Amino acid sequence: PDVARTGCAGLSGGGLRAGLLGAFDEHMDAVVVAAMASSYRDLLDGHVARHTWMFYPPGLPRLADWPDLVAARAPAPLMVQYATRDELFPAAGMRRAHETITARYRDAPGAYEAVFADVPHSFDVPMQDRAFDWLAGALA
Repeated sequence: PDVARTGCAGLSGGGLRAGLLGAFDEHMDAVVVAAMASSYRDLLDGHVARHTWMFYPPGLPRLADWPDLVAARAPAPLMVQYATRDELFPAAGMRRAHETITARYRDAPGAYEAVFADVPHSFDVPMQDRAFDWLAGALA
């Protein structure tokens, strides 16, 4: 109750948790998902086994794709950091995720920020600096 605004950030499985928290907790004001965004269909060819079962909630794919769930918080602030050399997520899945999220945020210009970093699966210091600066601005 002492906190005026709340945000979260997470890498990989932490990004999954940040995405879920953003989708389901109405008190989460801003979210950063790092190296954890792809469409389900693009993961099917060789990427499924590399991910935790938590990425595949039973029944969710019948209702929505992962990017739909992440973007369910629209128009609340969302940053997604895509690690373009990430071996856990295919480039096509990242592009499809970005397109889906962008479409969901079409009525909230500036609320969704996509960052495409030329890095492997990581949340390195430059990514952290950018995420925390963005969170500070989004929560101000």
